[in-house]
Amino acid sequence: MKAIVLLCLLHAVFGQEQTQFSWHGPVLTTPPADPNLNIMCTNDQAECGCCLMQKQMARMEEFFNMTVKEMSQQLMHSKMTLNYIKNNRTAFSVALNNERSLTCFGPFSDDRGVPFKHAFLNLGNSYNVQTGIFTVPYSGVYNLAATVYSRSLLDLPQATCALLQLNGVAVAPLVEKNGLDSEDSNTVVVVTHLKAGDQVSVNLQKGCNICDDTTHYNTFTGFMLYAAEKA
Repeated sequence: MKAIVLLCLLHAVFGQEQTQFSWHGPVLTTPPADPNLNIMCTNDQAECGCCLMQKQMARMEEFFNMTVKEMSQQLMHSKMTLNYIKNNRTAFSVALNNERSLTCFGPFSDDRGVPFKHAFLNLGNSYNVQTGIFTVPYSGVYNLAATVYSRSLLDLPQATCALLQLNGVAVAPLVEKNGLDSEDSNTVVVVTHLKAGDQVSVNLQKGCNICDDTTHYNTFTGFMLYAAEKA
């Protein structure tokens, strides 16, 4: 009896071709219908056992094919998401200058946009080193940070004042005017939602100055945390 059932099972595995995926390989074929499959159990117990085995094998193959299809769809979705993230990466990190000796920007009689000339990173080329403006390439949530530093070359009381701006409107102040020493600095970090086309910059206020050298005291940084059309 066991030998007959085993032979029937081997016949079911190796003797029939299955649709989508068979146990002998991923071959797309169409098996011929067996009109006698449902009446095999009317003959004897051996035939009945073989019939049940064949039905069970068919169910297992169907479940396996459904699982493979679902996994393939999930893999494709993951690849598309990863490609989207790679294609939409944007980040920049810049310093005021990279001079050997301390060089200052300002003071001026009016407000001026600060052109951070020395770029550590400009992924996506959305930051303009000539104007100091970061133009947002994709809508999303961004991390923005700026540090300003000034020092009086004559060791006189010093004041630094600047603004982190979005489309010309102040987002956060960068001000230190204690007047007690020859150095001043300030830092601000902001996480906010930005739209594609928005412009972010640091604006030096009139009467103030910032100074830098290879130490890179003055920095401006931004990067996208994740893409999002709305906050």
